[in-house]
Amino acid sequence: MPLGLEPIKFENCVFQPEPQVTFSFVQLQLKRTVRFAMFASNSRAIPKKGRREMATLETRAGLPILQLDEAPGRPRGLAHGELLKDAIHEIYAIRLELMLDKTDMIDEAEVLRAAAPHLDILRDFDEELFEEFMGISDASGLSAEKLVVVNHYTDLRDLSQKHLETLPPMDPGGCSVMFTPTNTGNVLGQTWDMHGSAQDHVIIIELPDAILFSIAGCLGMTGLNKHGVGMTINNLNSIDAKYGIIWPALVRGALQSTTAAQARDVVLNAPIGSGHHYVVADKDEVFGIETSGTKKKVIQEGASHIHLHTNHCLDDEMAQTARVPDESTSMKRLAGLENWVAGGAPQSAQAMFDGFTCVGMPREIGSHKSATCGALVMDLVQKHALACVGIPGENPAVTFQL
Repeated sequence: MPLGLEPIKFENCVFQPEPQVTFSFVQLQLKRTVRFAMFASNSRAIPKKGRREMATLETRAGLPILQLDEAPGRPRGLAHGELLKDAIHEIYAIRLELMLDKTDMIDEAEVLRAAAPHLDILRDFDEELFEEFMGISDASGLSAEKLVVVNHYTDLRDLSQKHLETLPPMDPGGCSVMFTPTNTGNVLGQTWDMHGSAQDHVIIIELPDAILFSIAGCLGMTGLNKHGVGMTINNLNSIDAKYGIIWPALVRGALQSTTAAQARDVVLNAPIGSGHHYVVADKDEVFGIETSGTKKKVIQEGASHIHLHTNHCLDDEMAQTARVPDESTSMKRLAGLENWVAGGAPQSAQAMFDGFTCVGMPREIGSHKSATCGALVMDLVQKHALACVGIPGENPAVTFQL
């Protein structure tokens, strides 16, 4: 469905899916059920002799949940890679196709040459996360360079696209983020908008100390930790991209913090290679940080205020480091969020989850066009999260408690 046409009206925050889209999404859920049934009817576990650790994969409300009680580092990665081997290979093939379609890279070998330097940066950033990453690679049988493509796709794309005179017109990925104080405390959430073919590979990673929204093979893309520190991300298309930390590893590194201020400093001190907007927040503070390959800037703070962001820079200085695709929905989604809160900001995590429907983008089955592939909303006081695959509000929330 072309974006910007009926029935999507971001400006008025109204969304009424057409019947055939609803039917297709039901088909998608059945497809997902079949896909993950290979691991067993409800779940599969990898027991470890002489240890209490266990890794399991189950599906709740169509959302695959990878529970990793394994020891951090390589054991955790091995369990992830073994349980999701097929899905990891599938998402790599999709992202390689997109890399070759949306950049000036000519073949897989060139893509992997661009991916390789990121491995040493990851090792220097966090040895334990590097070992987890390599465990995923080894157990899945996907090379480390190919796993960089799975994790770091948007930033790898920027390395090549910065040389292009114009970007591909379609928005290659997005996200809509909201932070709001409520009567019971701070709530942070986002939709995850990406190429629609990624939706089949959405997972939740449930760790002993964190809940992570992710895709198969990825270290984690947004999440909440046991200290009540939450983190969200928006992609920005940098024109100054360089080699840098694999961005899901930065999310994991920041979520080792005990406060939002500590997480902010992790982001500000990290060797970032391309553009993102990161929000880190806890029960007391919130910081929104726009980054590029060469700059980082805190552009939002103050937990008494509502903070919104989509996929264009809000800061004038940072806007000079990024471009917006011609057909991006970023401006429309931001207007939708603004109209939503103008009519009354959500006063609970559930209300935010349901309200995100207004900026949801339906998936066009069989297409890589951008779609809302899932969402995560976090109550930073109660330390619980709501997640789904697909458009929130139209699909049931699965609740997680830390």
